[in-house]
Amino acid sequence: MKKIFLCLALACLAAAPAMANSLITIGNPPDQGSGNSFPFGFAYNAEYQQVYGSSDFNTGPIQIMSLELFNTQYNSGATQTPAGTYTINLSTTTAGVNNISGNFSQNEGLDETQVFSGSINQAWQFGNTLHISFSQPFNYDPSKGNLLIDVVGTGITTPGGSIFYDVNSTGGYFSRVYCSGGVACGNNGTVQTGYGWVTGLDYTGVPEPGTLVMFGTGLVGLVGAIRRRIV
Repeated sequence: MKKIFLCLALACLAAAPAMANSLITIGNPPDQGSGNSFPFGFAYNAEYQQVYGSSDFNTGPIQIMSLELFNTQYNSGATQTPAGTYTINLSTTTAGVNNISGNFSQNEGLDETQVFSGSINQAWQFGNTLHISFSQPFNYDPSKGNLLIDVVGTGITTPGGSIFYDVNSTGGYFSRVYCSGGVACGNNGTVQTGYGWVTGLDYTGVPEPGTLVMFGTGLVGLVGAIRRRIV
């Protein structure tokens, strides 16, 4: 009996739809010799948003698992990432790269989901990549709208100095809304169109409903065959 159930478990794993992780990087190549510290490299205790056009994603529906920022252009000599708590939300938004609002709440989509809340503090040196793994993946379908990343910093300090992450100001990939000086500004953020971090997003594909139905049908058939064998 145990052997039968073991075979069933192995068959399920073999038959399950395989979803390999992929990385999309938006905004390359970065501005040479430049960078920006808001919000993950500075004592930024406020809200920050960055919007990405759906055309940045040459994919179907995806499940976003993590965020990456890069530090390859400007060496500030920082030795640690900031301490404190960052909260990150993702949503599908109607705000666009060329028409994002300075009112943070107006940009948020109805499916806004908290994907991370915690510290990013770690040792740092020039050339490193900041990798933030999400505790809650976010399902994003580019056909439904643009992607909005919303970040709020609380109790943020910079014990190792400020870090200036790679940015792009030339391609029109994204735009941002921020609070000047990193100090809370309510819903009166400053809009900067066509500018933002070069962004890496780690993702997996979302199985098509038909694939899941086929998998479920095959699994039911497998269970039936095993039951007949037992009987």
